[in-house]
Amino acid sequence: MKHLIGRFVMISLTKFDMLSDYLNFQFDVQGKPIKGFCMRIQDDFHETYAVIVDGYHSFCVWTDSSSTWRISKNASVEPTVLQRIIAELSISKQGSLV
Repeated sequence: MKHLIGRFVMISLTKFDMLSDYLNFQFDVQGKPIKGFCMRIQDDFHETYAVIVDGYHSFCVWTDSSSTWRISKNASVEPTVLQRIIAELSISKQGSLV
């Protein structure tokens, strides 16, 4: 039993440490509810996030050396949804996500 409790605490603490690199989002775009999350990925060259949106395939976004947001080729979300996600990330960058 001790082993299981210790293991649970370790897993919980690991998840807690990741919260500063994790962003939940929920908003409406043209009346359509959009819900998902972004998680920062360790990358030595760019600021990179995995993006998971309900009802879509996951994709990545990152800032290049000129601080321009780039999107992976497999991103199949509408441009307005993508703009809103990037806006949420940009706002969070000023706070706890960095």
